[in-house]
Amino acid sequence: MNYSTDRPIDTEEQDLLGRSFFSKQLGKAIYEYNEKDGLVIGLFGKWGTGKTSIINMVVNEINKLAVNDDNKPMIMKFSPWNYSDRDNLISLFFRSLKNQINIQDNDELRKKVGKALSDYSGAFDALSLVPVVGSAVAAVLKSLAQAQGDILLQSADLDETRIILEKALIEANKKIIIIIDDIDRLTNSQIRDVFQLVKQVADFPNVIYVLAMDREVVCSALTEVHNIDGNEYLEKIIQVPFELPDLRKSKLHNIFFNKLEQILGNLPGEVVLDQNYWNKVFRNCIEPYINTLRDVNRVINTFQFKYATLYQETSFEDMIGITTLEVLEPKLYKWIASNKDAVCGGFMHGLLSNNGNGTNYNKFYHDEFERLGIDPNLAMHCISTMFPVFAKDVNEYQYSYQSLSDIRGKMRVAHEERFELYFMLDFDYIKVSRSIINACIYEYDKDKLIIVINEINKQGNIVYLLDEIRSLVKEIPYNRLNLIASVILNIQGEFKGENSRVIFTLSACDIAEYLVIDILDRLETEIEKYNIICSAVENVNKNGLGSIAQIINRIELAYGRLAGDLERKDKQIISLDHLKELEKIYVERINAIANSESILDMNKFNFAFYLWECFDKDNVKKYLEDLFEDKVNKLKFICAMAGRWNGTHGSGWSFNAKNYSEYITDDEIYNLIKEFDKSKLYKFTEIEQIKLASFVLNYNKTEMDHANEQEALQLLNEWKIEKEE
Repeated sequence: MNYSTDRPIDTEEQDLLGRSFFSKQLGKAIYEYNEKDGLVIGLFGKWGTGKTSIINMVVNEINKLAVNDDNKPMIMKFSPWNYSDRDNLISLFFRSLKNQINIQDNDELRKKVGKALSDYSGAFDALSLVPVVGSAVAAVLKSLAQAQGDILLQSADLDETRIILEKALIEANKKIIIIIDDIDRLTNSQIRDVFQLVKQVADFPNVIYVLAMDREVVCSALTEVHNIDGNEYLEKIIQVPFELPDLRKSKLHNIFFNKLEQILGNLPGEVVLDQNYWNKVFRNCIEPYINTLRDVNRVINTFQFKYATLYQETSFEDMIGITTLEVLEPKLYKWIASNKDAVCGGFMHGLLSNNGNGTNYNKFYHDEFERLGIDPNLAMHCISTMFPVFAKDVNEYQYSYQSLSDIRGKMRVAHEERFELYFMLDFDYIKVSRSIINACIYEYDKDKLIIVINEINKQGNIVYLLDEIRSLVKEIPYNRLNLIASVILNIQGEFKGENSRVIFTLSACDIAEYLVIDILDRLETEIEKYNIICSAVENVNKNGLGSIAQIINRIELAYGRLAGDLERKDKQIISLDHLKELEKIYVERINAIANSESILDMNKFNFAFYLWECFDKDNVKKYLEDLFEDKVNKLKFICAMAGRWNGTHGSGWSFNAKNYSEYITDDEIYNLIKEFDKSKLYKFTEIEQIKLASFVLNYNKTEMDHANEQEALQLLNEWKIEKEE
């Protein structure tokens, strides 16, 4: 992993921002400056615009020009950090300058200027030559110096020593270039002291100062500490100001794109971009916040770390968009992370929206972002781009037309099951890796596909897998549609689990049905569709009968048959003749299974029973006559006919007498349960026991007033206590 450092560049070969020409010209101008008077050059630019890099290239250019110059300029980079007071700053400055002179080859310069510098700096304060010390120690040293006549202050007064130093600098005829960078990163009082140093102390002949800073920051500091106009103060000190031109956005963008391309090129797998969506994300979520090369490097470094780990489970477009906010607009990033329901939607959000709660979301969020110090317009455009629910709320309809299926399939941050991954790097939300899902879609043969799906089902993650495959159904290669649909149809009866959505739960079998229908819709010929369904019906086992029944019933309804009262040609997956063939095959299959084993414990018995009754009522009656010879079987039958319900106050089981009253009445069932020896409840499974208790509780209630599972468990517990007594 190659991270972009924030270190300044040194040479024009490293220049990505097109600053090398300007740097070379400035270096040349400084080198050719022959006036004896001192010169102060100001280099103004925002933080991160490359001021230090320009200085490095200027120095490099001066050194190139002076390579054969016997009297090459002396260059000192002065860093005014960690000084205690103004006097200490002066001491630090002169000490740095003297040290730089001492390493020169010019003996005359060392002797004349070095001695003059020592005398001049010593004239300020003997203690200025002492490194920073504690106040108590400083006081002792000062007293001691005064008592001994202060031998360090043997030079003449300040004015005289200044004249001596200026004369020495002129005689030495040595250009001294002093560079002070990052002035804008000092405190306000430190900024003041640095400029006082330049203005009052260090204004010498043959000395050129290059001062690099953010003009706005420095002016504000000078205004605050001097109570004057900071711009006017700077104008009195700086003779030659240079304002760094704003970096062309196109150049910055190209650098950004090249770095992203390098990251993608280093990944082991392929990343496919949605170009249209990428254009929107870049325009609304990235471009407004990236203004400097430093911005680019910070975003790239953070993105590189996150995406290298998550690229198989996240959208490239969304991850770079979210990362940009994390690095450059953290307030907005934190707001999004803390408002999942608002941006992704949810049950309660949907209810409020659909009920027309009267909330003006556009104004609400505008005021919210303004209060938080976030640009409201930028924020709402940005969030709307990545979150269709939010876009709809604030009337950004150009961004709202994305299906939930597409959002899921493309692993976007707007999907509630993927959201946390972008912000918390939490893989717990990923039940099945995208690599396995892709292998199911593109690679596995029939046997391997069955093994993998069954294993995922055992792990309790089948709903997640089916939801993911369904979201990618448009991506399934045509030559694999038959394989995937056939496998799902053949094993869906074994699926366990429910969708995690509140109230409106879907079983794994329900989702499998929708997936199969989606796949069948993609097939081009009717015979392809029929052959898949026909093969599934011919080979279906007991647990798959109910799921197969649902699919057949769906087609029946499309023709207005059975309970259907309206023909839907667009839903007629197969021809009517083929549908009638399926009915015969289904009847043969369920009769064969019912004659060989008990079917009361099959998944979705009520659906299978309904279809069986519609096509072969005589055999159904005979089956039940034989079954009902045992009272226990009567109760197991009613358990098998129970329907699951979910509501805001819980979940449970309901019973619709219309589905079985021809064969057994509610009164008969109720009396059977009441009279049943509770010590023999072991003959029923745990879930069957709950269903029996639910039936008793529901017996005298209205159709819409069902006992929930907790109430049923309470009654069941009472039965068990009675049994013990």
